[in-house]
Amino acid sequence: MADDKILLLEVAPVGRIIEFNPQTGAHQILADELHDFPDGIAVDIHHQRLFYSSMGRIKEPDSLEFFQADGMIAEVSLDGQQRHELVGHGLFVTGKQLVFDEEERQLYWCDREGMRVCRYDLRSGKTDVLVQTGLYPRDAHDYARHCVGIALDKQHNYFYWTQKGRSKGGEGRILRARLQPEAEFDAATRCDIETVLDNLPEPIDLEIDHVNQMLYWTDRGLDAAGGNSLNCAAICADGLRDHQVLATGLQEGIGLAADFVHSLIYITDLGGNLWRYDIQQRGPLCKLAKFGPLTGIALLKQ
Repeated sequence: MADDKILLLEVAPVGRIIEFNPQTGAHQILADELHDFPDGIAVDIHHQRLFYSSMGRIKEPDSLEFFQADGMIAEVSLDGQQRHELVGHGLFVTGKQLVFDEEERQLYWCDREGMRVCRYDLRSGKTDVLVQTGLYPRDAHDYARHCVGIALDKQHNYFYWTQKGRSKGGEGRILRARLQPEAEFDAATRCDIETVLDNLPEPIDLEIDHVNQMLYWTDRGLDAAGGNSLNCAAICADGLRDHQVLATGLQEGIGLAADFVHSLIYITDLGGNLWRYDIQQRGPLCKLAKFGPLTGIALLKQ
């Protein structure tokens, strides 16, 4: 743990990948001048590289949201010297939380305004759509269809994702579907999708404790409604139970990364704060650092 680092995505004024040492508070810039609003980040330590998703270069002037099909998944070496695009060229709209399945060599992410859950196979270069909640661009402004956070539960053959609803709208949901369905499916009409929790303030990113079968997530909804918070619920056969708000006080909570061996969760928010939460001690939130607006976060295990 002493040598582990944290990778952060700073989204503005210009996107950067920051390596942060939680023991000393020191940090360095791994990659700079990312002009495509990075959001999700994942690490492939075996090949000494990381991946990040982007929301795209073009924001709507009125809403400051991303409705152009210019999202991207990029690969960056851990020394920051090499980077190239893996998925782009109009294939999706707005890249959000990103997960890497090291065993299968596959990347999973949510395409928010594209209203999809996607997967990219590093071996074949093939991109698949696993879930399609609406038709782009016709339904893109229906926020109830927007997919944001994602987590894999391979042990039980599920993937989970969030659909946040309107900003601060109390319409958020967490859903799941089979990672390996029993039969062929249509991403827009698959019948194995379950809503496992609903009426949430505005759920964002997800993380699973596979040993204890707990799902954790950030929420950036209204404070008074239980938003701007870290949450958890127990995973069971019929969904989620015992939802708890563990900590509040985030400033637009976004990313989380967990070191479950040491019972620690690290959280980022758009206020630029990096937080630590101790699961065993039940908090409180501890602020580790302050940067510009932060989105994605990943642990770099040494």
